[in-house]
Amino acid sequence: MARLHVRTGINPDEPDAPVVTLRVDPDGSPGERAVARLGDHCYEGDGVLFLSRTDGWAEHTLDGRRLTVDIAVYPAPLARAGADLAMFPGRSSADPEAVLVLRAETEADPELYARAAPATAVFTGAPDRAPDSDSDSDWPMLLAPPPEE
Repeated sequence: MARLHVRTGINPDEPDAPVVTLRVDPDGSPGERAVARLGDHCYEGDGVLFLSRTDGWAEHTLDGRRLTVDIAVYPAPLARAGADLAMFPGRSSADPEAVLVLRAETEADPELYARAAPATAVFTGAPDRAPDSDSDSDWPMLLAPPPEE
């Protein structure tokens, strides 16, 4: 099961800045496996992988203290990642052509979340690993917010 958190200490350039983090298990649910494989279709930055917003994004919703993050991906990059599109009937509210591949929820401090960076850091690995583990084989994938209309 994907684990969602809002925490500081993730961005080495701004260690006090909160970041929405998601840990997906590459052997987990179909959605987790699809998100984990998206890393192969990212471009590399300074210790991070960037998923192009033309491929997919993370949608955040905060209702009281309940934070929901939906990962939306267009069908073509999802198919290139080897995902079975039939497994994902949901659609993005930002763009109905994009497929919802994963939803994660957690309780979050609204004040901490309000200071969080707009991008979501996705870490891939076994659920028992720390969500901010730092290794060359586990660069976070950064997902931007949805594209603007």
